[in-house]
Amino acid sequence: MLAKRLAIIAGLIAAWSAFAAWQYQRFCYERELIGESTRHSANSVMGALIGGIQSHRRLGRFFEQQLEGVLVEVTRGGEVLAASILNERGETLLQAGRVELLETGGPVAAGDGWSDSGFHLVHRFQVEPVGEGGPGWGSGGGGGPGFGAGRGAGRRQDLGADEGPFASGGIFFARLVLDRTRHDQLVKRSIGSYVFITLAGGLILGSVALAWRSSVRLVEAKGRERLLETESRHWQELSQAAAGLAHETRNPLGLIRGWTQRLAQGDADLPTQRQHARAVIEECDRVTARINQFLAFARPCEPNLESVDVHRLVAQLRTILQPDLEAKRLSLDCETEAGVSAVLADRELLRQALFNLVQNAIQFAPADSAVTIRVMRRPTGGFRLDVEDRGPGVSGEAEKSLFAPYFTTRADGTGLGLAIVRRIGVAHGWTVHYTPRPGGGAVFSLDDIHGSGQTDDSGRR
Repeated sequence: MLAKRLAIIAGLIAAWSAFAAWQYQRFCYERELIGESTRHSANSVMGALIGGIQSHRRLGRFFEQQLEGVLVEVTRGGEVLAASILNERGETLLQAGRVELLETGGPVAAGDGWSDSGFHLVHRFQVEPVGEGGPGWGSGGGGGPGFGAGRGAGRRQDLGADEGPFASGGIFFARLVLDRTRHDQLVKRSIGSYVFITLAGGLILGSVALAWRSSVRLVEAKGRERLLETESRHWQELSQAAAGLAHETRNPLGLIRGWTQRLAQGDADLPTQRQHARAVIEECDRVTARINQFLAFARPCEPNLESVDVHRLVAQLRTILQPDLEAKRLSLDCETEAGVSAVLADRELLRQALFNLVQNAIQFAPADSAVTIRVMRRPTGGFRLDVEDRGPGVSGEAEKSLFAPYFTTRADGTGLGLAIVRRIGVAHGWTVHYTPRPGGGAVFSLDDIHGSGQTDDSGRR
């Protein structure tokens, strides 16, 4: 049973782990999509910036001023935290925004990556050097050398005034730092969603498992109920059959005993005949006692619950069993915790159960010892009633069959005493069990584990 439960629990854990792994894969994919969105936005800004640089290259000496204004405008929107233009050696030419976020020094390579400051993107681009004017500007074409030469010279002078770092063209790098706040918010929201889905999936899986377990228990309970109904009908039928058998058997036994007793009291002078007659009488009494015990075992138990004073009940048992106690110099003691000297039970059935247990303890207790009846309070509100002796106890092999009908370890036992005790306990809702006594001996217990049978000293529950 334990192995089956462990297998079910392991299966549920494996199923939930597979579901959690699937959700983690989905989260990783969604996180990649969020990062790709940020990367696409950064590439769009970078493309616009480089396109603007290359399209405004012909502004000559105004190009650098225009480019600085473009960088300021790019970083003013809030998404781009910082921007810079570097030459091929990694030297910063222009920068704008939160320049402390920009990495400085060292070689520069195109690419992108994440850091605590944000998303960094570096692109490599080329700027062509400022070219000379066309033929129409330099020579004037067919319009005369003076006019053509003057216009061309003025234009070349204006263009040539650009002596900044971009004048000779070459390879440059553009660097952007984008804010990752929105990216982090989306990732956190995604984490929360998938954690919730994973926990909800585990809760649903657990609920399904509990519902399945409840349905299985319900089916088992109905099966046990049908079994108990069948067993109850069987016991009722057995009780009726036992009563009929006892009636049909005791009448002939009584007749045999009566005639044998008259024969033993008659005028027969032969000692052998009288001895045989007394043996027949003893056997008739023994068979009648066995039949009465069988009837007590087979008779249905329907407890009539009332408050029973344990001390008074033990005093009655002490009087009944006084000859047996005196024969072995035994004492019958009763010890109860405060507040539990009275229990809720059927008086006659409890008396019969205690009688069987005490009589059994007397048979095995050594001379000059004590048989103790102890009543203790249970944490659940019930009680536990123990009958203790200091005998040899019960061997491990016999312990499993102690309460089985017709099982006995005594040569003169019937094997129904403990079986009757168990039937009385079951009728009250108690458990009946045996435990070895510390220091040697046996302890037979009537245990009210459900807390339905304890009363206080005044008889109230």
